[in-house]
Amino acid sequence: MTDEQTQPIKILYVEDQKDVQRAIYQLLSVLGYEVECADDGQEGVDKALSWLPDVILMDIRMPVLDGVEATRLIRQNPTTANIPVIVLSAFTDQKTRTACEQVGVNGFVTKPVSMHKLTRLIDQVLGK
Repeated sequence: MTDEQTQPIKILYVEDQKDVQRAIYQLLSVLGYEVECADDGQEGVDKALSWLPDVILMDIRMPVLDGVEATRLIRQNPTTANIPVIVLSAFTDQKTRTACEQVGVNGFVTKPVSMHKLTRLIDQVLGK
């Protein structure tokens, strides 16, 4: 999980559906990640800036600020610009994927989420 097995990897999970958020939070926590959640894109941007996670997991369709716009704001801020962002979304159409690529996401996992695929992608974007 970590370089020296002392500091857990910090993951910010931005998801508006509480049941999905709770399930992914619990699974990631059991795997040893330190997880914080945000309920919408704006809260995600704010928490990314204040908490500085190692990785951000971002839903796309959310109230207040969607995942594409939230990622754009994260990329525009020098403090958060290099934090890897992985999209978790049920929307897999080409328009959504293209919008995600244009704002610089590092990976895309479709819902329902395969935890094996997600943890491999987290390791990959962190260079492990």
